[in-house]
Amino acid sequence: MASQRDDPVLSHSRREAVVIGLTWLVATVVTCGLSYVLGYQRPGRPLGPEDVRPVWGIPFWFLVGVLVPWATCLVWTWYFVLRHMAEDDLGSDHAAELEGDIRREAGGDA
Repeated sequence: MASQRDDPVLSHSRREAVVIGLTWLVATVVTCGLSYVLGYQRPGRPLGPEDVRPVWGIPFWFLVGVLVPWATCLVWTWYFVLRHMAEDDLGSDHAAELEGDIRREAGGDA
């Protein structure tokens, strides 16, 4: 039997988890950072109506700080899923066999 270190399903899932986690971190930092810089009032930088700058009826800070990063994440997700995620064979389904074992242990009919 192969060890867990040799299991390609485990190594693929770990790699994919790292990529997804880093993508989430970058997306969160970019979204929060841009939204803060463009949309929040800070000492020395009061916001007024001229700061809204609507584009297609959407405030500029929301378009650039939220919608663009989310759209980028959507494109990246599709690319990653279709090109880089491994489709590993997980073996055969043993659900019926396991259900029968559970019923027998519980004292019911299998």
